[in-house]
Amino acid sequence: MKAALPGNELTRLAHLHALNILDTGREQSFDDLAQLAAMICEVPIALVSLIDHERQWFKSCIGLDVTETPRDLAFCAHAILQPGDLLVVEDAIRDPRFSDNPLVLGEPHIRFYAGAPLVSEEGYAFGTLCVIDTTPRRFGSSQAMALKLLAGQVIQLLELREANQALQASQLQLQERSEQLNTILSNFPGAVYRCLNDARWTMLYLSDKVEQLTGYPSTRFMGDGALSISDITHPEDVPMVYQQVQEALRQQQAFQIIYRLRDGNGDWCWIEELGCGVFDASGALKYIDGFIWDISERKRAEQIKNDFVSAVSHELRTPLTAISGSLGLIVGGMLGAPPEKMQNMLVIAHKNALRLTQLINDLLDMEKLIAGKMGFDLERQPLVPIIEQSLETNKAYADSFNVSLHLSVCANEQDVPLMVSLDAHRLQQVMANFISNAVKYSPPQGRVEIQLIQLQGEVKIAVVDHGPGISEEFRERLFQKFTQADSSASRQRGGTGLGLAISKTFVERMHGRIGFDSIPGQGATFYAIFPLTNRATDLVPHH
Repeated sequence: MKAALPGNELTRLAHLHALNILDTGREQSFDDLAQLAAMICEVPIALVSLIDHERQWFKSCIGLDVTETPRDLAFCAHAILQPGDLLVVEDAIRDPRFSDNPLVLGEPHIRFYAGAPLVSEEGYAFGTLCVIDTTPRRFGSSQAMALKLLAGQVIQLLELREANQALQASQLQLQERSEQLNTILSNFPGAVYRCLNDARWTMLYLSDKVEQLTGYPSTRFMGDGALSISDITHPEDVPMVYQQVQEALRQQQAFQIIYRLRDGNGDWCWIEELGCGVFDASGALKYIDGFIWDISERKRAEQIKNDFVSAVSHELRTPLTAISGSLGLIVGGMLGAPPEKMQNMLVIAHKNALRLTQLINDLLDMEKLIAGKMGFDLERQPLVPIIEQSLETNKAYADSFNVSLHLSVCANEQDVPLMVSLDAHRLQQVMANFISNAVKYSPPQGRVEIQLIQLQGEVKIAVVDHGPGISEEFRERLFQKFTQADSSASRQRGGTGLGLAISKTFVERMHGRIGFDSIPGQGATFYAIFPLTNRATDLVPHH
């Protein structure tokens, strides 16, 4: 009699095929369990049988020389219909389900059969662990219990085999990814690292390319007594590197720094580093990931360019100063009133001469900053008088645009001055840039607000305008050299594209930080934040 199909046949077959066991070779572990079942039950035949779509296939076959038989003839096809019970046939010739079965009437002349279903955790009966004899017999309860237990072991073997296959596939995938990563790292021009945020930047991983940068193999930076990156960093750069990394980690932002490393020959090379902290779900720092690469060639090219710009600027400044001065005298009427058309042309020439002079002055300032030749005289002093002087200095410029300047001070203690340690002259230059930009982009009869806001241990200097604001695409480049929000408008309003880049460097050299807020169409706020030094212990070291 042909067995009916289980109610979950399609999903049962899908899970069976997912085991990837059908038509595989013999495995000793399955043979051992089948052999043990035959010995316990004292029978000549034991099988690990799996019921496929049209066949039963034997993963283990003790006492038979076949690997499969048709499903229509399979005793096991009946056994899987009741996954929770053993199927015991004490005499097949007397059982109407099997009395006409060719496997009973012919080879192997089955008379006794006992099958324990192989049931997965999901409840799918894949087949049986079965024992067969050629003579009728009774099946003892202890033998029945043993067969059930052994069937459970077969299921565990199937699951373990599936888990091992998944593990092998994962290991192969991991190996492939590792090889891909190693290929990428070997072709990357710099070194990749993962380190702790401790005093020595303890390395958890460092790629082999570090040897090309430093002359030391990556293993030299790992383990006890290892060399630290800070050991070969230029002493003048160590504080800057530490400060910028810690500030970026504090804000959970990426950092990008340029500094000098000593290579294997004892020479100093320029390094650029890009990294970021990796934080856990609670926000605690786990480690730092990043990469470093050699930019010495780029620095040499920049130096050549800067030297050229400096030389040209110095050569141009003297004649331009003379030209703008002479034009100013003529425009002012020192040589008499020129014709009206000539007067208009002279005014245009004078304005452009002044703009060129400002550009050259900015270029020279930038050259000094890059070369480290610009001095900063950091003195502890009250902030408000410096800002008031900035307003007075820039008032005439604002008046020429019909824009008013207004100062407000928000301090925690009105009678305690806001003391800062900075270079007043450099701060005046920063304020001149902030205010002139705000004025240029303000509407007529507009208002520019200069705000001093006391924070926790810091003071914020903000310049607020009500102009067009800053477009999204321009924001990332805002503090780069020769950058202007709208080149056509900037040419009409004047400007060199260097002011904000210089201001950023000035602020950072005075231990502050610079930034902006803007909503397009609603104006912009540029600000600088400096530490307060209201106590002697708050003094910032001079540089």
